[in-house]
Amino acid sequence: MNPQDIKMETITLIEIFLPQLLSEAKAARARAEQALNDVKAEAAAERAGMVERFNKLRSEIPTLKQKIVSLQECIRVRERTGLDAEADRDQLTQAVTLVGKMESEFNELSGKFRPQEERAKELVAEATINLEKATVAENKVQASVGKAISAHEAHQTNPAFGVGPIPKFKTLREAVKHFYKIGFSLTNEGVASEAYVGNLTRTFVTNGEIDGMMPKSIDWLGQFDPFKTLPCPGSRTHICEAKLTSEFEFNRLFVRNANQNVRLTTDRKILCFIEESGKILASHTAAYVTMPGKSGAEKFSDLFGSWEDALSPSIKELSSHGAPDLKAQRDLPMLGELVREAWEIAAASVNSKKVFQGGQGRLTESKINDLVGPYWKAFITAPWEPSIDGTYALLKHRCSRGEIPNVYSFDVQGHFGFRVRTPDHDWIIGEIYCPPAHFNPVEAPDPTKLTNLDSYGEEWLAELGPVKFCVRKVASRT
Repeated sequence: MNPQDIKMETITLIEIFLPQLLSEAKAARARAEQALNDVKAEAAAERAGMVERFNKLRSEIPTLKQKIVSLQECIRVRERTGLDAEADRDQLTQAVTLVGKMESEFNELSGKFRPQEERAKELVAEATINLEKATVAENKVQASVGKAISAHEAHQTNPAFGVGPIPKFKTLREAVKHFYKIGFSLTNEGVASEAYVGNLTRTFVTNGEIDGMMPKSIDWLGQFDPFKTLPCPGSRTHICEAKLTSEFEFNRLFVRNANQNVRLTTDRKILCFIEESGKILASHTAAYVTMPGKSGAEKFSDLFGSWEDALSPSIKELSSHGAPDLKAQRDLPMLGELVREAWEIAAASVNSKKVFQGGQGRLTESKINDLVGPYWKAFITAPWEPSIDGTYALLKHRCSRGEIPNVYSFDVQGHFGFRVRTPDHDWIIGEIYCPPAHFNPVEAPDPTKLTNLDSYGEEWLAELGPVKFCVRKVASRT
């Protein structure tokens, strides 16, 4: 099943930009404002306490020093008069110690004013920046919520405007898998050579091979119905969505844009919501929204993130990783995992039984005549048709009048070639394929059953039941 056919979950703008977000932003701004006020108040209170203590010390120290002078004088008088001065000396000692402590505290406090002022400025500046950020965030959320509501309501009124339901994915990986097809180019031997992820990027791959590729020597058989489902060199060496496709169709889908050497751009409109990141992602063509009453589309980059920017790291990671191994079980970059997963599905869907067996070897003319002679006779004697001309007509004309073809065998069993000389000494060249099970028929094939196919390429094609014929349209000089 095509991932794009699966019904997906959606989400609307008003479910993403809830009014609660604005309430939370307002609360965050209020907290930042309160934090700034608290910082200012704490700094002012600390400063006031320092000033009060400074002034008190500055006032008390001189008074205490005067008391020391008085005590010293009192002690001298008592000593001269023979009175006991021990109590005064104790008071003097205490007073001197206290003055020392107060002067130390005063000096220390004097040096704290400038650092406290600078620290307070830093805290206020930090809180101010936080408030400014919270205010900007509140304004942004307010604008986003308002814009989201307007775009949602516009779409509900008229689907030609605004933004409707948005596809929702758990991860970016899921979104890429949904929006982009993954294709593979094969060699003529059925080996996967390159992988393409939509128009995003391409990468060489290793260790991937499918079974049942038609041999290059018999690729013309791929134009017949029984073989159109087989991988075929030249015409069906590409896989898209686990199905074989032509080179023309493959190039239309992938090769035109998958050039990782240029800046990533996405032509298609992609708009989705990624739960893992909580972001809406829009390709550059989907980032513009038509709103009622406005001329031209309005860019919604304030609501939408860039799809291309979100994918750019994954593309660079894949490019730097090297060619993904399609069979290895080790971890790969995100896009590499998608490529390997797509290959497992593609290989299982495209693989075919080996229809053609080798080993036929070189056969004599008589042996080839025994195996497919009756079919050749029916081919030459089949009724003429208006479409028969050129080398095909000349072949029928000459061989029906006795010209004997030169025949040979290819390695693939049942595959034979022939050459017939023309009067101009050119060669009419062609091939026959007869499944080995139909060699040497018991009954002569009916010439009237021969069917000539519409031939738009370089060969005339015809079939007689299981036996197929190919005649080159251009005669060869060699």
